[in-house]
Amino acid sequence: MKSVKIAFIRHSVTEWNEEGRIQGHFNSPLTEYGRKLAAKWKKTLNPQTFDAVLTSDLGRTIETADIITEGLELPTLQLPGLREQDWGEWSGLTMDELHTKFPGKLDEEVAKGWHFTPNNGENRTECAERGIKALEEGINEVLSTVDKKEIKILTVAHEGVIKSVIYKLLDHDFMPEERKLLKRRRLHWLKWNGELSIARLNDEL
Repeated sequence: MKSVKIAFIRHSVTEWNEEGRIQGHFNSPLTEYGRKLAAKWKKTLNPQTFDAVLTSDLGRTIETADIITEGLELPTLQLPGLREQDWGEWSGLTMDELHTKFPGKLDEEVAKGWHFTPNNGENRTECAERGIKALEEGINEVLSTVDKKEIKILTVAHEGVIKSVIYKLLDHDFMPEERKLLKRRRLHWLKWNGELSIARLNDEL
């Protein structure tokens, strides 16, 4: 059986990241700093060692992946299932705006752990399930086209879906008192040998 290693990273810094706005399924382009940061990740990632690229279908992941793999002709799949968690009516708001428009609602939802659900958005379980499904679909597509025993795939996604997928694979809870497993802007490695699992977390980018 073929083995697959998946480098799982978040997109680089966007304009809305710098403004503190919730992006969800909305989109925002990378800033100049975000583009420079993505270019620096090449040294750690060695993009020429990858066989394929998976991204969501949102511009910020596509742009990040394009910068990292510039000059390479790697097969790339854009998968809607790798989108950020849908934040519904909260999308586009800053935290201050969210607290003003929906007083007390954020704290109420955070206390629900996996059932955290923005108004008319999706919960974390739904986000994890579609993220895992998309990863498996992407892996199977790559396996059908790349004839190698050991395959490496770069996957550029979003903070919420990355966290949800990894927590689901580790059966870890989202309750506020639980230890946080992931550090910001780090490289996480998944593996696939018939099913997805975690190889290691929080490598320096």
